Order: sequence, then C-alpha cells, then structure tokens
Amino acid sequence: MDVAQYADYEAKHFLWEAENGVGTITLNRPERKNPLTFESYAELRDLFRGLLYAEDIHAVIVRGAGGNFCSGGDVHEIIGPLTRMNMKQLLAFTRMTGDLVKWCHHRHGV
Repeated sequence: MDVAQYADYEAKHFLWEAENGVGTITLNRPERKNPLTFESYAELRDLFRGLLYAEDIHAVIVRGAGGNFCSGGDVHEIIGPLTRMNMKQLLAFTRMTGDLVKWCHHRHGV
C-alpha cells in the first residue's frame, strides 16, 4: 500500500490546514455563501481519495468561511451548466459527486 503525506497539501479551490493529524478544509467563497464548483468537487474527490493512504492525517473537518457552511452547487458555475448537459455529461458529474461521498465515507466515516 502506498503511504502519503498530506499535512503540506496545497489546495487550489478551498483552504487546507493541518495540525496534529487533523486536516481542515475551509470552503472559501463567503461572498457567495461558499458554493461548490466543478473544480472544487473534483479537487475534494481527489483529496479524499488520496487521504485513504495518508499516514499523517487521521481526521478531516469541513467548514465554510464567513459564517456560512455551503450553499450547495454554484448557480452560475454548476446549476446553469447542468441544465444544458447531455446524459453522458450528467452521468460523469453524478459519478464525480458520488465518488466524493464514497471516499469521504470510506476513510472518515462521514
């Protein structure tokens, strides 16, 4: 099994901090109530998949910046485009979001 280190992970679409084996993800778009985008969904999925092999992170906290947790999918960047997708594209999106839930639950019992 591959062992990985994630304390120094550099997130692109949210904030990541790690201390004493606990990683903290902060959704950081408070001006829009921290909505998710296709890119943040994908990065979260990939991060949680990688955390399966992390030896330095044992728990993850997910929170939102600015007093809000998450308003869901960004209306302009996800909801609108979803209404114009064909079935193949919708299936790919559903698989991505399903994989995120699967990887979160598998390692961290969310």
